Amino acid sequence: IDCSLDSTGYFYVGGQLYYLSLVQEPQDFLNRYHYYRYLMHQCGMKGYEIVRNIYQELFTQGYVLLLYQKDHFSLKQYIHQTMMIYRFPKLKVQQIKEQWICKIDQAREKVKDYAYSFKHDQDIISLIYYYCGLGENSINILNYILQIDKQASLPVSLSLTQPFFEYVYELLNPCCYIFSTRMRHLSCLVSSQIITYVQLQNILETHDFDVYEIIYLYARMLYPSYFFECLLQGLLDEKKVAFFYQQMKQSQDMYAQMFRILSFYVTLPKIRWIKC
Repeated sequence: IDCSLDSTGYFYVGGQLYYLSLVQEPQDFLNRYHYYRYLMHQCGMKGYEIVRNIYQELFTQGYVLLLYQKDHFSLKQYIHQTMMIYRFPKLKVQQIKEQWICKIDQAREKVKDYAYSFKHDQDIISLIYYYCGLGENSINILNYILQIDKQASLPVSLSLTQPFFEYVYELLNPCCYIFSTRMRHLSCLVSSQIITYVQLQNILETHDFDVYEIIYLYARMLYPSYFFECLLQGLLDEKKVAFFYQQMKQSQDMYAQMFRILSFYVTLPKIRWIKC
C-alpha cells in the first residue's frame, strides 16, 4: 500500500477498508487495543487488525494502519460486552469534575480569540456561551453526587470517545475508544441514536449499575465533550457550526427524556430550563 502519511482517515485499497491514524502515545494505544481485541472476540467479530509495515513494525513514523474485517454485528451482544467492568482503579467523580471545569475554562478563553479576530464570528461565540452553560449544569450534577459522597467513584471500562457515528465500521474503530466510564459509553450510544430510550431502559434493568453511575449518566448526557473537543482543536468550520446549532434544537427533548427515565431509579437534581 503506497499511502501518503499526510492523508489520515478511511480509504479503500483493493476493495478493503483501511484506517490510518497518528498515535500520540503508542504504548497507551496498544494497551487499549489489547482490550479492544478481547471485546471483539467476545462479540464474535474480527473488527480491526493492525497492518505491520515492511519491517514488521506496528507503527510507522508514529502512525498506525488498521484493516477493517467486515463481519456480522449484533448490537445486543456488543452492548452486553461493553458494559463489562475492567479491574482497573475506579475513576473519582472529583477528578472528572476538575477535568470538566478545566475544559469549560479553556472554552471560555476561546471567546477572546473569536471576539478580537478580524471576522468576529458571533455565531461561534454564541455557541461557546451556550455549551459552557450546558457544561456548568453538568458540573452541578457532579456536585450533587459529591454532596452525597465526597469520595464517590465510578468503575472503568472501554468507552467511545465521542458520539455521532453513522456506520458500524466507525463504531468499531479502536482509535475511537479510551478507558473511561461505561456511562460515558452509554451516553455516546444514546446521543448517536444507536440505541433507543426503550433499549436504554432495558439496559438499566438488566445490568448492575450503582446510584452514582446512573446520576453520572445524566451529567454525561449534558456535558458537551464533543463540542469542546472540536473547539479546542480548531475544527469548528461552517459545517460543524451548523451541526451544533442543529443539536441545540434537538437535544432539549433528549434531556427531558433522560430525566424521566433515570428518575425512576434515582433522585436527580431538577434543572429549571429542561421541561420534564
